[in-house]
Amino acid sequence: MRIILDDQQARQLVEENKYKVNSKTKFIARCIDGRYLNDENLPALAIAGADAGELAVLFATARSYAFEIDKEKTLQVLCDVVGGEKNLRMHTDTHGDRAVLCSGCGHIKLMKLNPTIYSLESQEIEFILKKCESACKKGAEETELQGDHQEGAVLIVKGSYGIKPQFVKSQVFIVHQGLINERHRKLAEMLIESKAVTLPEKCDVEYLYSAISEVTDNHLMETARQLAKDLPIYSVDFEESGDFKLEKIGQVE
Repeated sequence: MRIILDDQQARQLVEENKYKVNSKTKFIARCIDGRYLNDENLPALAIAGADAGELAVLFATARSYAFEIDKEKTLQVLCDVVGGEKNLRMHTDTHGDRAVLCSGCGHIKLMKLNPTIYSLESQEIEFILKKCESACKKGAEETELQGDHQEGAVLIVKGSYGIKPQFVKSQVFIVHQGLINERHRKLAEMLIESKAVTLPEKCDVEYLYSAISEVTDNHLMETARQLAKDLPIYSVDFEESGDFKLEKIGQVE
C-alpha cells in the first residue's frame, strides 16, 4: 500500500538519506524511480529514464525545435560526458521483458506506447534500445529493479547532495534538477563543438541548453502524470554544509 509522505516525513527522509555528490562521477545517472536500493554507490543524478531517457530528450529536442541532429554523434557525446560507454546507465524490472533492455523502465514503456506525445518516432526509440543493449554487452550497467512502485512523494533536488529513495515502508521519486542542469549545459557545449547538431542561424549554446531543458521538463511531466498522479512535490535545496530547505510546491496533476 502506497504511503503518501507528509512534510515531516519528507524532511526526515532527506535528513536520513542525503549524501555528498562525488564530483568525479556527478554526470553518471540513474532514473527517477524510487525502487533503487539505498546503495552507497547510487548515482546522485536522477533523470527520467536514466541515459535512455536522456537520448530521448535530445532527439525530441531536435524535432521540437526543428534542427538537425546526428544520432550516432549524439550518442558519442553522451558517452564522452559520462566518461565512456561503460558509464551509461539504464534499468529494467522483474516485471519487464528481459529480451529487450530498458523495457521494464516505466518512462520508456510510455514512450513506446505513444511516441508522438514525447515528440519522438518509433524508429528513434528502437535506436535508443538497440544502442543501450549494445552498451550493456560492453560493460554498461543495467539495474534490475524489483517490486511495485510505492513512491509517496516527488523530490526536486538542487545542490551538491544526492538523496537515496528508500524510506521505512515508502520510497520517493527523485529528480536532481541541479545536476541535470549542469550536465545539460555540458552536453549543449559538446553537441555544438562536435557538430552533432546543426542549429538555426545565430542560435548558440544557451539556445540549445534552454531547448533541452524545456523538453526534459515536458518528458518528466508526461510520465509523472501516469506514474505519480496526485503525489505531493517537494523542492529540496541543499547548502554546502548539508543543511537544506524543503518546501512543498504542489502536487502532480
